[in-house]
Amino acid sequence: MKIFTIATLLLLLTVSFAATAEKSALEQLFEQQQYDAFLQQAQQQAAENNAEALFLLGKAYHLGRGVTQDNATASQYYEQARALGSARASHNLGSMALDNDRKTQAIPLLEEALARGLKLPTLYNLGRAHSPADPSSRFYLAKAITAAQQAGSYFGQAFELQPDNLYLDNASREYLRAYLMAMQSVGSERQSLNISQLRQQAIKWLELGMAADDGTAWTNYGALLLNENDYSGAKAAFLQGAKRQVAIANYHLGNMEERGLGAEADKVKALAYYEKAALAGMEQAKTPAYNLLNAQLEYENDLTKLEQGIARFNALKQQEQYVPISLDSVIHRLAWGKFLALQRQQIISLPAAAKTQLSLQACGLGYNQLHGSTYNIGENSHWRMAAYLTLADKIALPLEGRVDEHGCASLTITMTDQLYHLLQQGAVFGLRFPNYTLPLALSQQENILQLTLMPVETPLPVN
Repeated sequence: MKIFTIATLLLLLTVSFAATAEKSALEQLFEQQQYDAFLQQAQQQAAENNAEALFLLGKAYHLGRGVTQDNATASQYYEQARALGSARASHNLGSMALDNDRKTQAIPLLEEALARGLKLPTLYNLGRAHSPADPSSRFYLAKAITAAQQAGSYFGQAFELQPDNLYLDNASREYLRAYLMAMQSVGSERQSLNISQLRQQAIKWLELGMAADDGTAWTNYGALLLNENDYSGAKAAFLQGAKRQVAIANYHLGNMEERGLGAEADKVKALAYYEKAALAGMEQAKTPAYNLLNAQLEYENDLTKLEQGIARFNALKQQEQYVPISLDSVIHRLAWGKFLALQRQQIISLPAAAKTQLSLQACGLGYNQLHGSTYNIGENSHWRMAAYLTLADKIALPLEGRVDEHGCASLTITMTDQLYHLLQQGAVFGLRFPNYTLPLALSQQENILQLTLMPVETPLPVN
C-alpha cells in the first residue's frame, strides 16, 4: 500500500525542445519534410562517417519520418553517431531507454550527453531518470529520498538555464516528495534525516512557482500544508490552484469538504469540487462524485433537482466504459414523480361523497397473467392499498386483501372522507405488494368510482 501518491499532484505534460544552434542544410531538409532529398544526402554522408548524418538517420527511424519507424535500426545509427562523439545520439539512446523504463541503462547515456555539452533537454531527462517510484512502506526510504533530491537538482538546473514552468514544477515536486517521504519515515532512519532542511528546500521551489503564478505550485504547496494538518492554509492554497484550473486542486478541496478537515463536513460543496475535477479530466474524482451525487439524489423529491442531478451524472460518465454506480432508482423516481404531477392535472369531476362507492377491480395478477408474470405476483398474494400525491407524500390506507383464484384484487366500499379528500387532490391509488406497487387508474360509472390496473409500462413508485 502506498504511503502517499504525491506524483499524481502534477499534470503530466509533454514538452518539445527546440535546438538553439544553427541547423545544417541536412537537418533543414529533415525538418522541412523533404525526405527523399534528405535520405539521399544523409546516406551519402553517413557512408563517410559523418556523425550528424548518422544521428539524423537514427532520428528518422526513431520517429518514422520518411521511413518505416524502427527502433532497432534507429539504435544502430545512434550508436554509430555516439561512437563519433554525438551528444544528441547519446541523449536519444538514453531517452529511448528511459521511455522503456530502463533507468540504469539510461542514466550513463544521459550523463555522457551532458558531459558532451548537451544540457537541454538532457538535464530534464536526467531528472526523470532519477525520480523514484512512490515507496510501498515507511521503511528504508533514505535511498528514495536521495534520488528525489537528485531529480529535483537536475530539474532545478534545467530551470536555471531556461526558466520554464515545466522544469520548475518538476523541481518543486521532487523536493516536496523528498520531504513527504522523510515525514513518513520512522525509527533511526527518521532521526538521521534533516527534515527541516528538506522542508526548506521544497518551500524554496514551491515559492518560486507561486511567485510565477503557477497553479501546480499552489496545489503542491497545499499538499505540503495538508500533510502538516494546516487545514486552513491548505484550503487557501488549493483554492489558488483551482482558480488556475488545476484539476487535482478541486479534488483535494472536495476531499477536505467531504471529510470535514478544518470545518464541518459539507457534502454539497464536496460534490461540486469533485465534479469540477472530474469534468476537467481527473478520473480519480469520478467515483467520489458519483457516490455523493447518488446519495444526494436518493431522497430528493424536487423533480427539477432530480432532472438536473441525472444530467450531471450523465456529464460525468461521458466516454467512460464503466460507471461504478447506477442511478436507475433515481431515474425511476423521477419518472414516477412526473407521472404523479401529470395525474394531478387530470382530476375527474367527483360526485358527492355520500352517494359514492369505491370499487376495486384489478385483474391480471395471476401467475400466468400479464401483470402477475411481469411483477412475480400470483394468486393469494397479499396486497395493501396506498395513495400517492407527490414523491414525498405516500399515505397507507386501511384497505387490504389477497389476489383471488381469478387473478383479481377486488373490493367495494362506501366512500370515506379520507379517500374522497385524497381523490379531490388528484392522488393516485396503488396496490402494494412486497416488491412492487402497481398504480391504479380511476374511472367513473354513475355513482361508482372504479379502480383498475394501469398498463405494465406505467411508471412505478419505488417501494
